Formats: sequence, structure tokens, C-alpha cells
Amino acid sequence: MGKFILLLLLTIPATISGSGHEQINHSDPVIPILLALTIITLIALMGREVAQRLELPSVLGELTIGILIGNLGYWLGSDLIAVLRESTAVFNAITLTFENGTTLEAALQQTLDPPQVAQLLPILSSADGNRIIDLIQVIDIFSRIGLLFLLFVVGLESSIHELKASIKPGIRVAAIGVIAPFILGFGVMELFAPSAGWSSALMVSIALCATSIGITAHVFHELQMESTRTAHIVLSAAVIDDVLGLIMMAIGIDIIFRGSFDAMTVLYSISQAIMFLASIYLLVPTLIRFTIRHLHHFSLWEAELFVSFLLLTTLSWLADFVGLSAIVGAFAAGLILSNKEFTYWKQNCENEASCYLDEEIKNQIRPFEAILAPIFFVLMGTQVKLEAFLNQEILLLASALTVVAVAGKLVSGLGAPAHYARFAIGAGMVPRGEVALILASLGKTVGVLSSTLFTAVVMMTIITTLLGPPLLKWQLNKAPLK
Repeated sequence: MGKFILLLLLTIPATISGSGHEQINHSDPVIPILLALTIITLIALMGREVAQRLELPSVLGELTIGILIGNLGYWLGSDLIAVLRESTAVFNAITLTFENGTTLEAALQQTLDPPQVAQLLPILSSADGNRIIDLIQVIDIFSRIGLLFLLFVVGLESSIHELKASIKPGIRVAAIGVIAPFILGFGVMELFAPSAGWSSALMVSIALCATSIGITAHVFHELQMESTRTAHIVLSAAVIDDVLGLIMMAIGIDIIFRGSFDAMTVLYSISQAIMFLASIYLLVPTLIRFTIRHLHHFSLWEAELFVSFLLLTTLSWLADFVGLSAIVGAFAAGLILSNKEFTYWKQNCENEASCYLDEEIKNQIRPFEAILAPIFFVLMGTQVKLEAFLNQEILLLASALTVVAVAGKLVSGLGAPAHYARFAIGAGMVPRGEVALILASLGKTVGVLSSTLFTAVVMMTIITTLLGPPLLKWQLNKAPLK
């Protein structure tokens, strides 16, 4: 570990302390991308290592190290970090220059405040400006692909077949766990950030609705309670929470782009999402089995890998095509796929040596997620501005969001039958984790969440993710479970 940290410390200063000219100006355009991916991966590994030593979720380590590197690089005057922190606004400004023919300065003035324009315009207009933008765009693409793999794995770990037995109480818990934080979130935004507007309040409230399946499942597994009815209710509710959160996000973005709330538009968006998910549930398993019938010449790991990848990419594209987010399709792909689909393959494969392998699908796709998803969280961390907390109003907003985020999920336990440990079920819904971060990131990407609101939501996510596991453990050890 010591040698690893030494290597990391030797690579970071070259990246964050200068203008970026030495690192970016290469004849081979792939070289700076490889260097950036290498450094981001090293940074993510360091954050993950520290988090695991502290028995915290890996995503918190990756996010926190991104926050530290982003703010340190900004304070040391790195041009690359300065542009990266405002990458969403910069990308939007560049789009405006192509669509409207405006100058870069005029476009930046439409997407950024004057101090940021004064800082970034000289950087983007310099000889290295185009190279910096190209590098950030490519890394951003890698992070978005990693996001799709992450949602696919989350879906794989949330099999609807295993959670059907607890679906009724799970729906009740999830419904309360979505409605309560959503309403409370609007109330907090009205009290602490009334000038933000209804669209920002909508996206913040949606981000409060998510629940981290992975973190909660890990606690149940650690305490050897994953087979209890309580665990099944919590995990069922968490899956439903995330499905509802992703659908609400897609509908919310559609409403925001239309510029007004229209009941018919909302009903259309909801019916569109339901039809998409229902079609996947009814049709995709048959298509999967049909595809597998033609792959019996392949080894099992190849069949699982190709089917998983094609399903992920196809449903992500289809979700975007019908007006939902690509991450909804990625999550649905993981949710619908299971090892059972490969039963026919095992019965008919011609390679006898590989017919008896019992590989899980997620083991084939996890390497992609393990490499690419941390890029997303590190980049997200670099966009968190710690100086925002020098503003007392933002600090109060982040604190208020955290309070209602916890309270809104604790009351969700009331949806469980009276003879269950309701407080433990509510505590299991508290951690927000990766899905809340994804929703916040999308809100920032579409220009609805300002940097300060984005920072407040990220800090709420970090605190609830830290608070959730010990609170759940305390309740699980305290209450007799069924």
C-alpha cells in the first residue's frame, strides 16, 4: 500500500498543478487519454482502498477522493481541473456555438456566471483549449458507459424473480419511501432555496427518492440475515424505489424541457414508461432464449458475455429512443436477465468441457463495471465545490435535505405489516448511494441543478450513505426479525 500511495503522489502533481500543456500536447491523440485514464484509475483505487479499510462503501471512497483532487487541483491553478469542474456548462456553450453561430464568449455568458467566464475563456481560447475539451469529452464518454454498466449490475443484483414473494409489502414501503421524501424535498427547497425555481426543486426531490440496493444488501449479508422476510421486504422496496426514481427522473426531465406541468403530458410519459418496462418483461426473455439457442457452439462465458452486452446496449438505446433515459434501459436489462435463461444452452452446448461451468452473469460483466464506473464517481467528485459551503444558506440547505432524506425513508417502514421491525425496514431504506448520485449528475447535465445545488445533493448522499449502515445494524441487532 505504501508503494502504491507513493506512485500516486508522484503522478498527481503533474496533472493538477500546471496548465495541462505538457500532458496534453502529444502527436498521438490516444496518449493523453491513456494517461488520464491511468491517473483516474489510480485515484479511484486509492479512494476505494481507504474506504474498504474503514469498512465504508467503495463508491464513497471514489467520490471523496474525486472531491479532494478536484478542489486541490483547482486551488493549485490547474487549467484542466478548472474546465472539468464546469464541464457541463462548457459542453452546453460549445453546443450553442455550433447551433446558433454565437461566439464562444457569448455562449459561455449564457451558461456561466461572469467570474467563471473570466476564468475559463482564456483557457478555452488558448492553444491547448481544444485539446483540453477533447480530452474531457472522451473521459466523460467513458464515465457514461461505466454508468450504464453500473446500472446493469445493480439490476442483476435485484432479480425480480427472487423478490416476488415480498412484492406487496415492498410496494407499500416503496410508495411511502418515494412520496414522503419527494414532498419533503419540495418543502425544503421552498423554505431554503425559493429562488431556485420549480424545475430545480423537482430534480432535487427526485434525487431524494432513491435507495442504495447494494449498501443495504451488504449489511444484511454481513449479519447473515439476507434470507429473512425483513430483508426481502427492504430489498423489494429498494428495487421498486430505484425503478420509480428512474422513471420519475425521465418524466421530470421531459416536463422541464417542455417548460410547464401538463397533466396529459405526465400521464403520457408514465404510460410510455410502463409500456416500455412491460414490453421488456413480456418479450425480452423470449428473445434472449431465442438468441441463446444459436450460441451453443460458444463456451458459457462467451454466451453470457455477448448476450449481456447486446442486451445492455440494445435496451439502453431503446430507452433513449422512446424518450426515457438510457440508464433506465440498462437497469431494466439487468433486472430481466438471469442465469436461468442459459438453461437451454447448458442442455445443448457442444463443447462438453464448458457445459458444466456455473458462471454467474455478473462475473462476466463486473470487470467492465469495476474499471469504468469509478471514472464516473471520481469525475463527479471533481465537480463538487467545497467553497460552496462557505455560503451559510447552502450549508443550511444541505443539512435540511439530509434531515428530510433520513426522515422520509424512516417513515417508509410504516408500509410493512405491524408485526415486522418497521424501524429496521425504514433504516434499510436510508442509504442513497449510487442512484442518487446518478440522478444528481443527470440534473446537472441537463442544466437544472446549479453547482451549489448539485454539491448540496452530493453531500446529502454522502451523509445518508454513511449513516444508513450503522443505523440499520443497530436496528437489526435490536429487533427480532422474521
